[in-house]
Amino acid sequence: MAGCCVFLRWPSTTSHSRLGYRSLDADEGSAAVTVVVGKERRVFTVDQLVLDSYPFRVLLETVARKEEERRGKATIFVDVDAILFEHILWLACDGRSLSQLLHLDLKEIIEFYAQDA
Repeated sequence: MAGCCVFLRWPSTTSHSRLGYRSLDADEGSAAVTVVVGKERRVFTVDQLVLDSYPFRVLLETVARKEEERRGKATIFVDVDAILFEHILWLACDGRSLSQLLHLDLKEIIEFYAQDA
């Protein structure tokens, strides 16, 4: 899938990342946005192209709290459970799930998870 810049891979035992994501390269990092999610304030670095995709536009329109500039980079704070954010991230990058995602009522799901955040 060309243009999707969040990279998922199978977790390995030698990886330092317990979530199975890889670090963005320097070139990719320039377009990356820091997203702080939920009460736990989990930090995700996500490419702007992914944030512009359908599920994230709905999510950010619904529950984004504020946007800040930190060390010259944009930071977005999102009041939603980190597990939901991670799941939408996975769905946005999984081409097979995208058609199913378009039929979901994302606003209803986001509002449900936002109650606990």
